[in-house]
Amino acid sequence: MTTEVAKTGMDAILAGTSTLTTLVGDVFTLMTANPLLTLFLASSVIGTGIALFRKLRRASK
Repeated sequence: MTTEVAKTGMDAILAGTSTLTTLVGDVFTLMTANPLLTLFLASSVIGTGIALFRKLRRASK
């Protein structure tokens, strides 16, 4: 039984980042393929944008 070991800590971080990026991309593709999930995704992004805008507007006063 052989296992692959990262040579350095940076190699492990890069491999993990690559895996995470692929996973997020796959989930995003799955969500946008379904119209109902796309609606939920859009509403959460819009809600987050409105909340961020309100916080920035209050901070500028």
